[in-house]
Amino acid sequence: IHTEMQMIGCSETEGAFDISLDEEDMIVADFIAERVVDTQPSFVDHVSFGKDAFQVAMRNLITCRRNLNITQKALKDQPLES
Repeated sequence: IHTEMQMIGCSETEGAFDISLDEEDMIVADFIAERVVDTQPSFVDHVSFGKDAFQVAMRNLITCRRNLNITQKALKDQPLES
């Protein structure tokens, strides 16, 4: 049994997106260069993510920032301790 994991993280200025299989990165999004980087070692058969992999990562980043904005607004006036 294999485990695939997708991770997306963001701040107002930065973002991260990667896909891993069995805790080994397969692709990582480079938002500055606007591409995904294949991090799979050369001695394995590579899993292909298609031409639109960066667009998928970008959509996830946009969603992350939208959710961050909503959360910041919702928690704006909340006290640090209840």
